[in-house]
Amino acid sequence: MGVRTIGVRGDFGGVTRAGWRLRGCGADYDIVHAWGVGAMVAATLAGFGRVVFTPAEFPSSRVIKWLLAAMAYREIWVACPTATMQRALVGRGVAVERCEVVRPGVDFGRVKKGRDAELRGRLGFNDDQQVLLGVGESTRGADHRCLTWAGTILNVLDGKTRLLLWGRGREAEGARRFAAQLGQPELVTLAEEKLGRRVEFEELLGVADVGVVSASGPVATLPVAVAMAGGVPLVATVTAEVSELLEDRHTALMTAAGAPRLLAQRIRTLREDPELGRGLADRARSEAYEYFAMSGFIEGAVGLYEGVMGEAVVGARVGQASLRESR
Repeated sequence: MGVRTIGVRGDFGGVTRAGWRLRGCGADYDIVHAWGVGAMVAATLAGFGRVVFTPAEFPSSRVIKWLLAAMAYREIWVACPTATMQRALVGRGVAVERCEVVRPGVDFGRVKKGRDAELRGRLGFNDDQQVLLGVGESTRGADHRCLTWAGTILNVLDGKTRLLLWGRGREAEGARRFAAQLGQPELVTLAEEKLGRRVEFEELLGVADVGVVSASGPVATLPVAVAMAGGVPLVATVTAEVSELLEDRHTALMTAAGAPRLLAQRIRTLREDPELGRGLADRARSEAYEYFAMSGFIEGAVGLYEGVMGEAVVGARVGQASLRESR
């Protein structure tokens, strides 16, 4: 299997260049798996025969229209990380036989349970502070602005709340500026900027006291699954995708989306009841093992590849390329 990345840090400088440089490589691979819209566009421009597309985030109306157009003259299958995404795509015209659910797989070997005091210190947090971890990238759908507002409310009350964001996503810097506008310039820490290096999201779980999914719109599924596996108490908002993964008072404390005060109340409830938090974290971790095991992801992906090829590929040598967007 070959793996190629596109983007500033990737093997190719951009989508158009990747599509141009990959032209003529179609005979080398039976299947190309494109991860993200940019990779999908590059694979289409390159003229690959069979393409499996896994959206990195919930496709917009514009992306769905483009996908439908591309599927009219390319053999494209969509691997949806959630049933919510599958229903949305099928409802917009994507053929159900070309659209399957393949849940993401968590590499549990990279998820370490327990506090990482050394990393916590390098990020500037002391033992007395309560660190909220915004789950996933700071996108519009993730609504880390709402989380920043909730963190501000809590910090005004106790003076010990800090918000840790991964530092990826277009809205990350905006969340920090918003905190400053609210009179809390020290509230938000961007992990990759603070450490001066690329950070895997799994690393941050050992720093957090509470993980927060503050989504008001579509978000990537894998970071939520990783947070579940990390054994960190979770607070989350109710959206179609998040509610497919988490259940109120079973694996997380949940509240309405876009309501900073209610979000702050749920976080405070966890702080005041450590036993509740431990129970939620344990059940979330158990469900992550059940639903997001890497073996399940591999089984689902291989099953999809079998359908694409029209023949069994287990045990056979099938040429496959993985095309990803570089971050």
